[in-house]
Amino acid sequence: MAIGYTIGLAPSPPTLLKDKIICLWDRGDGVRCRDVLKGDALSLHLCSVHGCRGAEDAALTCWWDGCAQHMEKCALVKHIQDIHLGVTYPCRRCGVTFAGKRSFELHLLGCPPPKKRIEVELFERTLVFERSL
Repeated sequence: MAIGYTIGLAPSPPTLLKDKIICLWDRGDGVRCRDVLKGDALSLHLCSVHGCRGAEDAALTCWWDGCAQHMEKCALVKHIQDIHLGVTYPCRRCGVTFAGKRSFELHLLGCPPPKKRIEVELFERTLVFERSL
């Protein structure tokens, strides 16, 4: 199974959602869709062009590049972003990169914001302050 790709920057949110991607959804005849769309329009595209509609718990099959994995509708976009597009979530605070949005969001809860060090010389003494950015 081939991995989907983006046009332009390498996939890494928040830029991926602004990047253009090529839809590799199999139209049912073995031919890929190949529409070019913005990453943040993936859900709308799947619904309007490929008929991925219904309740959030509706059973769907992922036809992205021949995947054929079964899942609930609510998981489809995340599945495509994580598995097929290789979306990663870099922490701008500490530099660690996460493969899943949920693990990234959990990490942010405990990752302290970076601090700015300020040194001020006053009467031949250096005062040092640290403040969160």
